[in-house]
Order: sequence, then C-alpha cells, then structure tokens
Amino acid sequence: MSEQENWKILQIIPAQPGWKAVHCEESANGEMRISNRSIICWALVEPVDKSIVGGTQVRGVEQGAKDLAIVESLIKAQDNMNRNQYFLGYDDPAAHKESEYWVQLGNHRIRNEKQ
Repeated sequence: MSEQENWKILQIIPAQPGWKAVHCEESANGEMRISNRSIICWALVEPVDKSIVGGTQVRGVEQGAKDLAIVESLIKAQDNMNRNQYFLGYDDPAAHKESEYWVQLGNHRIRNEKQ
C-alpha cells in the first residue's frame, strides 16, 4: 500500500476519533472516486531516502488492506489497471469539509498528474 521504508518513525501519538485521510483515484471509465481512510494515529517521521525533500514531518497512519501504513502522497497501483491513488488531505472531524470540496481537489490533482 505505501512505501513505509521511506520513513523512519520517531514518535507516535494518538489521533482523535474522526480524522480521515482523503484519497482519490480515476476509475477505468474515467470517473474520479474519493475514498476516506481512518487515521489510527499520528507519527513523527523523517525520510530515510535522501531523495525525499524535507525533514521531520507529522503524517497520519491509516489502516491499509493488510497493515498500517504511513500516508503517502502517491500510492502506486498494485494491479494491472494502473490506477494510482493520490492523497488529497486530512479531513478534520471538526471541519467536515463538504464532499464537493474533495471532488474539486481530486479532479485538479488527477488533471495535474496527467500533464
């Protein structure tokens, strides 16, 4: 699901209930699909790979299909459909951004990835 080997976890802190990581992907017929994954906890991480720009960061840890995964900007397709998933942002339980907000952000992200 995610390339966790890119990150060294320095510290883990609990997440308040309701936080979600919002992802999008383009379906086979060209429609965009938004998905939400619960944030289990927050992790203070630093990049292991020197090609990753930036220093220490706080990232969400979400439940993956088989394990916990650090939220990544891009989740490479694991199947032959070649449908990558793109991280859009964190949905704060107090803010509850409207689904239209995420749809617009997802369309923008997919359009930029195609260029």
